[in-house]
Amino acid sequence: MDTIYDLVRFARNLRYEDIPEDALNGAKMLLTDIIATTVAGTTATSSKEVADLMFDWGGKEESSVLVYGKKLPAHHAAFVNSLLSHARDYDEVQSDAIVHTGISVIPTTMATAEAVGGTDGKKILSTIVAADDIFIRMGLAIKASIMESGWIYSPLVGHFASAAAASLIMGLDEETMVNALGIVYSQAAGNQQASADTSLTKRMQPAFAARSGVFSAYLARAGVTGAKNIIDGRYNFYKVYLKDRCDKSILTEDLGKKFWIPTLTYKPYPVCGLILSGAATARKIMLDNNLKVEDITAVEVGVTKQTMDIVVEPKDVKYAPKTVVDAQFSLPFGVANILTKGHLLLSDLTEEGISDPEMLSVIGKIHFHEDPGLEEKYGRGVAPSPVVIHTKDGVYEDCIFQKGHPSNPFTKEDMKEKFMDAMKFSAIPLKSGAAENILSMIDNLEDIKDFSEFIATVNSSFER
Repeated sequence: MDTIYDLVRFARNLRYEDIPEDALNGAKMLLTDIIATTVAGTTATSSKEVADLMFDWGGKEESSVLVYGKKLPAHHAAFVNSLLSHARDYDEVQSDAIVHTGISVIPTTMATAEAVGGTDGKKILSTIVAADDIFIRMGLAIKASIMESGWIYSPLVGHFASAAAASLIMGLDEETMVNALGIVYSQAAGNQQASADTSLTKRMQPAFAARSGVFSAYLARAGVTGAKNIIDGRYNFYKVYLKDRCDKSILTEDLGKKFWIPTLTYKPYPVCGLILSGAATARKIMLDNNLKVEDITAVEVGVTKQTMDIVVEPKDVKYAPKTVVDAQFSLPFGVANILTKGHLLLSDLTEEGISDPEMLSVIGKIHFHEDPGLEEKYGRGVAPSPVVIHTKDGVYEDCIFQKGHPSNPFTKEDMKEKFMDAMKFSAIPLKSGAAENILSMIDNLEDIKDFSEFIATVNSSFER
């Protein structure tokens, strides 16, 4: 029997009471992070245009689009909320698999739960943990780099995790859930060219996964069948998409005993995950040594080939970003912004921020080289970036993983600070005290009898 049945049985049999505390806390932190990035995403480029298009199309009012408060068919609501959550590239990432999990799992879970009704908080938490585990395991099994395969793994694998989440909320039986995953296999996609061209569809690809996940679960419930041998069949996922560049053992290794959701990285900066370490290291060197930007003569940063290809090259784009998306994927911009301003905030990722004269005057002093040691140790995962800053008076160097990495994890206070800052970028102003109320409900999610109450509370938190 195909390995997909092992994953389905694990997910269907997982109960809230069986989940360790660190995984439950991880689910709550992931939900907090995605609510924050979704709210901030409402003022990102193209968000309003896409939301308005979906509202104009309309349809059965099943599930809410956050902040706007309007309802759409469940799969369309999942699509819009997912787009919003990824629009500022501020959402979490699993650094070894290089997958953003919450942007597909959370919108799918929320939209399906509201459409179905009567889903309690414990079921929401167990669904998030199970779907995230499937997501990360399927991503970790991939051994081909993004540049080698040409796929972006967040949407590619996210299709399966989204279908799993929707199936769990809908209470599908084993065979029907396998059908849902088979149906979504026929839709799985997500290419690196969208990122290479810094197109707005880069942020939209995981939204296609969220939409397809909900749609596939509904199709399966209606009796539509899908491929069954998704993992081990003659034309299985890893063979068709990745030419068997995989290690499938991770799919079932300690399944139900080891949970992967605590390994997520939460971003302190709203940029690609490959930028985080370099920016954080530069900031630490500046603060530890009380350096002034005007004294800097040169900056050297070590990177992997993957980091070089995605956030350093091509130089004409990365050293002179023309759009916010260019800047989100520019390590030179991220480091230069830290050197000149001491921070890298949502307010820096604007048309004004990317054309800041002081930042542009420093960016040319930053140089990058591929580090063979990093390449050997981290492979296709996210590696730390050692930074050396040369000044008129000396040379300073360091290398750290940023706050939010599993080795330097976010605390609840760190996440609260990020959450409160994100609320400032809402397209609709937040009511006084509303953010604290949302955070309190997430803290006590296991006590909620119907998750629709939580969604209603979130949407009533804005001044409309």
